[in-house]
Amino acid sequence: MTGNETVTNALPEQNAEVLPPEGKKKEKKLNGGFLAVKIVVFTLFFLYAFSLFYAVMWAIGTSLKSQEEFYENINGFPQSWLFSNYWEAFRSVSANGNNMLIMFVNSLWYSCGGAALGVLFSSVTAYVVAKYKFPGRGFIYALALVTMMIPIVGSFPSQYKVYTALGIIDSPLLIITKAAGFGFNFVVLFSFFKTLSWTYAEAGFIDGASHLRVFTQIMLPLALPVMGSLFLVATVGLWNEYMEPNLFLQSYPTLSSGLYVFQLEMTRGINYPLLFAGLIVSVIPVVVLFVAFQKTMMESMSVGGIKG
Repeated sequence: MTGNETVTNALPEQNAEVLPPEGKKKEKKLNGGFLAVKIVVFTLFFLYAFSLFYAVMWAIGTSLKSQEEFYENINGFPQSWLFSNYWEAFRSVSANGNNMLIMFVNSLWYSCGGAALGVLFSSVTAYVVAKYKFPGRGFIYALALVTMMIPIVGSFPSQYKVYTALGIIDSPLLIITKAAGFGFNFVVLFSFFKTLSWTYAEAGFIDGASHLRVFTQIMLPLALPVMGSLFLVATVGLWNEYMEPNLFLQSYPTLSSGLYVFQLEMTRGINYPLLFAGLIVSVIPVVVLFVAFQKTMMESMSVGGIKG
């Protein structure tokens, strides 16, 4: 090593040590300001998390009280832990003649079936728009974004009219309305297919595969992780949905809509511990689903078709 190289290598260290007093003051000020921001953000998130935790604990505590104890001590811990409230909820909580077990089954086919149809049809439309060039492709993508901005409540009258004309009001056939190609699922899958290499499809075409076979046997399997995550998100959303089942599936209430109807029907003299026991039961499947697949959902959203 020559003398020039030694001097050159030593310069950065010397420059790092020699810092003007004004620079040190600015650095300390920036570090202090950043620390203050972190403290404020942490405090806000802590308060938000505590409010959620307190609400959940209050609901669980309420579900274990008797009705008399609930009115005497609303915010306190239960004196006698009545786990029998959960069994009583399955026997007593009902909506339009359907008990909680039937409502649970209705929630399963409504949420899982609707989510599966929505993700499958969105994958087809997203693949075509992302990978094939045709007139109006940009308009279709823009239309998909615009439809996401339309308020849901404002579309209920037109929905009711269309569903009545199709004869699917108060029928399990209403689930076919979830087979929509647009929406959030379309936007996510469009972005995925857009970044997915066309090399996979070209390899299939060279081997004599048709466009349908390339999609079903090559491109669709690559999108399964993302589709699985979207399916889980859509399932949770439909599981918690109560407005549409309450309007269009009155004879097939789900847990969300059924508990809502039960609360309205029992406005006077309602047994709140039983109601909260039913609410806790309806939340358990969603919590289990999230705990089991949270890592998969977060990872698969950012995984593309080509790695490394």
